[in-house]
Amino acid sequence: MYCFPFRQCAKVALISESVQGPLPDLQQLSRNIQTVLEDLEKLQNYWDTNMQSLQVSYSKQLNEIRDTRQKIITILDNIEQNTIKELEDKMTSLKASIKTNVDNCSKLKNELKRLSDTIHDIVDKGKAELSFMASKKCLKKINQSETYLTENLVQVESSLTFQADSEVQQQLSKLSGLGRIVVCSQAVPLPGAPIKVFTVQGKSAYDVSIAGDVNKRFNISGICCLSNDQILIAETDNKRVKLLDHQYQVVGHCDLKACPMDMCPITSSEVAVVVNECNKTHEVQFVSVNDGQLVKGRKLQFQHECKGIAHNLQDLYITSGTALYKYSMSGHLLNKLYEDSSAMLTGNIMVDIYGYILK
Repeated sequence: MYCFPFRQCAKVALISESVQGPLPDLQQLSRNIQTVLEDLEKLQNYWDTNMQSLQVSYSKQLNEIRDTRQKIITILDNIEQNTIKELEDKMTSLKASIKTNVDNCSKLKNELKRLSDTIHDIVDKGKAELSFMASKKCLKKINQSETYLTENLVQVESSLTFQADSEVQQQLSKLSGLGRIVVCSQAVPLPGAPIKVFTVQGKSAYDVSIAGDVNKRFNISGICCLSNDQILIAETDNKRVKLLDHQYQVVGHCDLKACPMDMCPITSSEVAVVVNECNKTHEVQFVSVNDGQLVKGRKLQFQHECKGIAHNLQDLYITSGTALYKYSMSGHLLNKLYEDSSAMLTGNIMVDIYGYILK
C-alpha cells in the first residue's frame, strides 16, 4: 500500500472567504484572451510564412550551388580542351619530324637501288666510259647515305607523357565545399505591432581632452562599449582612439596613421577602426584593450576609401561613401553589395548588425 507524504499547509482559506470586493470582469478577461489569441495567430501565421520563404531560399541556394558546380565544370572542360590541344599540337609536330626522316630514308634507298641495277647492266655491257660515270655517281650517293647514317646514328625515341599539375589537385583537395552557407537574420516586426518610442531622459557633457591633443576641437566619429563597460571613442581631429572609464575619463589612448572615420566591436576586447586619408591611407586598424591599455594589432589595407565599418558573422562590411563592400576578416574581397557612383558622396551609407544597407 502506497502512502502519500503528508505536507502541512501553512495557510488554508476557504474560497468563499477569499472573495472580497467586486468580482473580476470576466468579459474583459475574455477580451484579453481574444487579443492574445489573435496575436498568437499572427505569430503562427508569420512562422508558417517564414517556413515557406525558408524553403524558397533553400531551393534558390541549392540551384546556386549547382550553378556554381556547373561553372567549375565548364572551367575544367576548357582547361581540358586546352591541354588536349597542346597534346595534339605536339603530336602533329613530332609526326611531321618522323615523316621527314622516313621520306629521307626511303629516297636514299630508292636511289641506291636504282644505281645498283644500273651497275649490273653496265657490267654486262663492258663499256669503260659508262663504268667510270656510274662509279662516280655511286660513290657520291654512298657518301651521302653514310653521312646521313652518321648524323642519325643515335636516335631518340619520341613519345608523349602527360604530367598533371599537382598544384591544381592540391588546391581542390583543400576545399571542403563550393562556398559558405551563411544564415542571414533580420528583425521583422509583426503586422500591427506597436511602435516602440524611446524618450531621452537626460544628457551630459564630458571632457575627453588629454595633454597631447594638438587640436582642441573634438570630432568623435565612432563609439564602442566593450566588456566591463569599457568605452572606446574614435577621435578624428587628433587621429586617436581613446579609452574611457566608468566616469567617462580618458585612461588610455593610441595614435593612428590617419583620421579614424568609424569603428565597430570585433570581440569583447577588440575593435576595428577604419582609418582614411584621401589618396594616401585606406586601412582597417585593429585595436585591443589589454590591462587597461590600448594596443594596436594587425591592419588591412584597401584600394578604395574607407568611411564606415560593421562586423557580422565573421565578415567585415566597409563603406567607401559610394559603395558597400563585404570582406573576410583577412581582408579578402567577398562581394560588392551596393554602389552608386553618381556623385562623390551618394549618402551616408551605413550597415546594421545584420549586414543590410541603410541610407
